[in-house]
Amino acid sequence: AEVFALGHTLSYTVDLSGVECGCNFAFYLTAMRQNSHISECADYYCDANEVCGVSCAEIDIMEASKAAWYSTLHGAKDRKGAGKGYGMDRRQWTSRQYGPYGVCIDTRHPFQVSASFHTNASGWLESMEVELAQYGKPCTLSLSITEYDLPDGGSGMEEMTRAMSQGMTPVISYWGRGADMQWLDGIGSDHLGPCSTDTPDQCSETALLVGLSLQRISETTVAFAK
Repeated sequence: AEVFALGHTLSYTVDLSGVECGCNFAFYLTAMRQNSHISECADYYCDANEVCGVSCAEIDIMEASKAAWYSTLHGAKDRKGAGKGYGMDRRQWTSRQYGPYGVCIDTRHPFQVSASFHTNASGWLESMEVELAQYGKPCTLSLSITEYDLPDGGSGMEEMTRAMSQGMTPVISYWGRGADMQWLDGIGSDHLGPCSTDTPDQCSETALLVGLSLQRISETTVAFAK
């Protein structure tokens, strides 16, 4: 299945209460629809990190635990990408705002996520806007990615537009045991990141993402995939 997200908002509810430091519950889109190369995983999977040996554009709406959150745009050859959130090296939010007992998002409980892909008058991707909200909380958390220059000097927003206009495949993954997750949740050089050590053995066996929908910005709900 593919999702055509340009000019639309993807929304869902997520429960990260069991996703401890050292684990990563991710929801992302990749340009698998355009990939014709069989990967090392014996399928057509591809992403910006070449996990199965094939690279393609990737949009990380959520790479997260109960302590950290990253949202990132990746060109096919750009593993770092352009991203924001809270974690090892991102400080758009704080641990007081996001995390267990957070004043805006208390990750001990489910919360709602929306990712909107705004376009300009020419139909090109102008921004990815991500918002987290939780019932009963006095504040929401948001981030906006409006600029993305590729390492080779090209326009990341143009590459994202081309990939999104052809449809991108939604992927959900949950991993961490046996991996180093300090790139996501480490304390960083300023020691303000969330996790001084990782404890993936304490992560729950499952994490929950429900109620996934696609809605045209400012209009009514449309079909999720075709």
